[in-house]
Amino acid sequence: MKKLKNVWLFLSFILMVAGMASCSTDDPTGVDVSRDDIIGTWKVTANDWTNSEEESNRNDHVGQTLSVKNDGTASFRGESFSWTLSKGVLTLSDNRGRNIRVVILSYTEEEIQASYDCTFESEMYTEEGNYTFKRV
Repeated sequence: MKKLKNVWLFLSFILMVAGMASCSTDDPTGVDVSRDDIIGTWKVTANDWTNSEEESNRNDHVGQTLSVKNDGTASFRGESFSWTLSKGVLTLSDNRGRNIRVVILSYTEEEIQASYDCTFESEMYTEEGNYTFKRV
Protein backbone atom coordinates (compact mmCIF):
# COMPACT_ATOMS: atom_id res chain seq x y z
CA MET A 1 0.00 0.00 0.00
CA LYS A 2 2.84 2.35 0.85
CA LYS A 3 4.45 1.70 -2.58
CA LEU A 4 1.14 2.53 -4.31
CA LYS A 5 0.95 5.82 -2.39
CA ASN A 6 4.50 6.69 -3.53
CA VAL A 7 3.61 5.88 -7.15
CA TRP A 8 0.57 8.20 -6.96
CA LEU A 9 2.65 10.97 -5.41
CA PHE A 10 5.26 10.57 -8.13
CA LEU A 11 2.63 10.63 -10.90
CA SER A 12 0.99 13.68 -9.34
CA PHE A 13 4.34 15.45 -9.24
CA ILE A 14 5.03 14.63 -12.91
CA LEU A 15 1.58 15.93 -13.94
CA MET A 16 2.07 19.12 -11.94
CA VAL A 17 5.49 19.77 -13.53
CA ALA A 18 4.11 19.06 -17.02
CA GLY A 19 1.19 21.40 -16.39
CA MET A 20 3.42 24.25 -15.27
CA ALA A 21 5.79 23.74 -18.18
CA SER A 22 2.94 24.03 -20.67
CA CYS A 23 1.85 27.42 -19.27
CA SER A 24 3.77 30.48 -20.26
CA THR A 25 3.60 34.08 -19.15
CA ASP A 26 5.90 35.29 -21.94
CA ASP A 27 4.57 37.69 -24.52
CA PRO A 28 3.30 35.99 -27.66
CA THR A 29 5.86 35.48 -30.37
CA GLY A 30 5.47 35.67 -34.11
CA VAL A 31 6.41 33.30 -36.89
CA ASP A 32 10.08 32.53 -37.31
CA VAL A 33 11.65 35.00 -39.75
CA SER A 34 15.24 36.08 -40.27
CA ARG A 35 16.71 39.56 -40.67
CA ASP A 36 17.18 38.91 -44.39
CA ASP A 37 13.48 38.02 -44.71
CA ILE A 38 12.25 41.42 -43.56
CA ILE A 39 14.93 43.71 -44.99
CA GLY A 40 13.51 45.65 -47.91
CA THR A 41 10.66 47.95 -48.77
CA TRP A 42 7.10 46.99 -47.87
CA LYS A 43 3.88 48.76 -48.91
CA VAL A 44 0.80 48.82 -46.66
CA THR A 45 -2.14 47.08 -48.37
CA ALA A 46 -4.48 47.05 -45.33
CA ASN A 47 -4.46 48.35 -41.77
CA ASP A 48 -6.64 49.09 -38.77
CA TRP A 49 -5.89 50.65 -35.40
CA THR A 50 -7.37 51.93 -32.14
CA ASN A 51 -5.68 54.16 -29.58
CA SER A 52 -6.05 55.11 -25.94
CA GLU A 53 -7.81 58.32 -26.91
CA GLU A 54 -10.72 56.24 -28.30
CA GLU A 55 -9.89 57.01 -31.93
CA SER A 56 -9.76 54.32 -34.57
CA ASN A 57 -9.48 53.98 -38.30
CA ARG A 58 -9.20 51.45 -41.10
CA ASN A 59 -7.00 51.52 -44.22
CA ASP A 60 -5.77 55.08 -43.61
CA HIS A 61 -2.13 54.04 -44.14
CA VAL A 62 -2.71 52.08 -47.39
CA GLY A 63 0.02 52.98 -49.87
CA GLN A 64 2.54 54.06 -47.20
CA THR A 65 5.89 52.27 -47.29
CA LEU A 66 7.95 50.70 -44.54
CA SER A 67 11.64 50.56 -45.35
CA VAL A 68 13.66 48.13 -43.22
CA LYS A 69 17.40 48.53 -43.77
CA ASN A 70 20.30 46.20 -43.10
CA ASP A 71 22.03 48.79 -40.87
CA GLY A 72 19.34 48.46 -38.16
CA THR A 73 17.37 51.53 -39.19
CA ALA A 74 13.87 51.76 -40.61
CA SER A 75 11.53 54.48 -41.86
CA PHE A 76 7.75 54.65 -41.94
CA ARG A 77 5.49 57.60 -42.73
CA GLY A 78 8.46 59.98 -42.85
CA GLU A 79 9.78 58.98 -39.41
CA SER A 80 13.05 57.19 -38.57
CA PHE A 81 13.42 54.24 -36.21
CA SER A 82 16.00 51.75 -35.06
CA TRP A 83 14.90 48.12 -35.15
CA THR A 84 15.61 44.70 -33.69
CA LEU A 85 14.12 41.29 -34.48
CA SER A 86 13.64 38.43 -32.01
CA LYS A 87 11.35 35.39 -32.22
CA GLY A 88 9.15 36.89 -34.94
CA VAL A 89 8.79 40.22 -33.15
CA LEU A 90 10.10 43.35 -34.85
CA THR A 91 10.70 46.14 -32.34
CA LEU A 92 10.93 49.70 -33.61
CA SER A 93 12.04 52.56 -31.38
CA ASP A 94 12.87 56.22 -31.87
CA ASN A 95 14.59 59.01 -30.01
CA ARG A 96 11.23 60.45 -28.84
CA GLY A 97 10.57 57.48 -26.54
CA ARG A 98 8.18 55.62 -28.79
CA ASN A 99 8.34 51.81 -28.87
CA ILE A 100 6.44 49.83 -31.47
CA ARG A 101 6.19 46.05 -31.06
CA VAL A 102 5.25 44.32 -34.32
CA VAL A 103 4.33 40.64 -34.04
CA ILE A 104 4.69 38.97 -37.45
CA LEU A 105 1.66 36.68 -37.68
CA SER A 106 2.38 35.30 -41.14
CA TYR A 107 5.20 35.71 -43.63
CA THR A 108 5.75 34.85 -47.28
CA GLU A 109 8.45 36.34 -49.48
CA GLU A 110 5.82 38.75 -50.82
CA GLU A 111 3.54 39.49 -47.84
CA ILE A 112 3.64 40.09 -44.10
CA GLN A 113 0.60 40.14 -41.83
CA ALA A 114 1.27 41.62 -38.41
CA SER A 115 -0.32 42.95 -35.26
CA TYR A 116 1.29 45.78 -33.36
CA ASP A 117 1.15 47.84 -30.23
CA CYS A 118 2.76 51.22 -29.76
CA THR A 119 3.56 53.02 -26.53
CA PHE A 120 4.66 56.60 -26.17
CA GLU A 121 6.15 56.69 -22.68
CA SER A 122 6.21 60.46 -22.13
CA GLU A 123 2.56 60.94 -23.09
CA MET A 124 1.15 57.69 -21.64
CA TYR A 125 -0.30 57.02 -25.10
CA THR A 126 -0.96 53.57 -26.56
CA GLU A 127 -2.12 52.34 -29.93
CA GLU A 128 -2.71 48.85 -31.32
CA GLY A 129 -3.83 47.37 -34.59
CA ASN A 130 -3.01 45.23 -37.60
CA TYR A 131 -1.12 45.69 -40.85
CA THR A 132 -0.74 43.80 -44.09
CA PHE A 133 2.40 44.65 -46.09
CA LYS A 134 3.33 43.63 -49.63
CA ARG A 135 6.97 43.62 -50.76
CA VAL A 136 7.76 46.38 -53.28
